[in-house]
Amino acid sequence: MNKKKLLTSFPTLLPQFFPLLLKLIAWNGERLEKSFLKVFPGLMSPGSFLPLFPSLVDLPILVVALEKVERSSGSLIGSSIASIQKSAAPEMLLALMDEAYTGSTIGDGGADSESEDINTIDVADPLFLDLLKDENDGIAERHWTSPGMATALQAAINTPQSERLKQILKMAPRILDVYIAITLRDVNNSLICALISLLMSRHATIFPDKRFSYEVHKRLLEFMLATFHRSPDFIALLKKPIMDRLGEAYDSPAKTELALQLCWAIGEHGGGGDSHKDAARELFESLELLLYENLSSSRLGIRQESALSSDSETSRKSSQSRLLCFVVTAIAKLATHHRELLPRARVSLGKLDPESQT
Repeated sequence: MNKKKLLTSFPTLLPQFFPLLLKLIAWNGERLEKSFLKVFPGLMSPGSFLPLFPSLVDLPILVVALEKVERSSGSLIGSSIASIQKSAAPEMLLALMDEAYTGSTIGDGGADSESEDINTIDVADPLFLDLLKDENDGIAERHWTSPGMATALQAAINTPQSERLKQILKMAPRILDVYIAITLRDVNNSLICALISLLMSRHATIFPDKRFSYEVHKRLLEFMLATFHRSPDFIALLKKPIMDRLGEAYDSPAKTELALQLCWAIGEHGGGGDSHKDAARELFESLELLLYENLSSSRLGIRQESALSSDSETSRKSSQSRLLCFVVTAIAKLATHHRELLPRARVSLGKLDPESQT
C-alpha cells in the first residue's frame, strides 16, 4: 500500500476508521506490527487523538472480545468480516482487513457468508458494542463494571493466555510509546490537557496482567510528569480531576501510585505557578485533607487489631508511609511557593507527632 498516497489523498480515512485497523493489528499481532507502526501517525488527528488513547490501552480487551466472537460465531478464517459485524467502512479498508483474516478479498466469502446469522454476539452488551465498532464515533464510556467486562476479565485471568493475547500484551506498550512521542512533538496544549484528565481517570482501569499493567502505568506516569514539567499551568487547569484523584488515594495500589506522583508534581511546580494562587489554595486544602486522613487511619490502625495478613498489613503500612512523605513534602513546597499558605502549613505539619506514628 502506498502510505504517502493514502495519507495525502484520504487524510481523514485512517482517523475515522482507526478502530477497524486496531482490530486488524489485534488479530494478527506481531506479524503486522512494523507495517502498522509505519501508518500509525496517520491515525492521529484532532478528531481521533483522544478516542485513540483508551483504544490503545484496551488492546488486550479487544483481543479478548475478538476471541469471544470467534468462539461464538466459529472460526474467523474463511468468513467475511461483514458476516460478523456490518460495517460502513470504505471497501478498501474492509478488503484489507478481510485479506488479513482470510487471505482472500472481501467478495470471496460468497452469498452464504453474507447470510450467516450475525446475532451470535450478544449485541446488547455495551462493552462489545463499543470494542468491536469499526468507526471512530468519539470517546465512549468503557463499561468496566458491566457483566460482560467482568466475565471477560475473569475468564482472561483464570484461563491460559492465547498466543494472540500474549503478543498484544507486549505490543500495546510499544504502540503507546509511539502515540506519546507524537503527542509530545505535534499535539497542541488544549488536547494534551484533555488527555491528561482522561489518563488520570483511566489509570486504575488497566487489563489485569502484572507485566502489562506495570509497563503501561510507567509510561503514563512518565508522560504526565513530563507534561507538567513542560506546562506547569496544567496543574492549575486540571485542579478538579487532580483533587478527585487525591481523594481516591487509598482505593487501590494503582490509585495510590497516581496520587503519589500528583503530590510530587503539585509541590515541585507550585500548584501551577505563582500566578495561580486560588488553584494552589484549593490543592493545598486537598493535601491537608489527605494528610489528616493518613494520620487518622494510621492511629486507628495502631489501636485496632488488623484482620489482614502480615504481608498485606506490611504492604499497606509501607504504602501509607510513602504517601505521607509525599504529602508532607508537597505541603511544604507549596507553602514555599505561595507564602500566604505558610501559617496553615505550620499548623498542618504540626499534627505530625513522631511518637504517635510508632
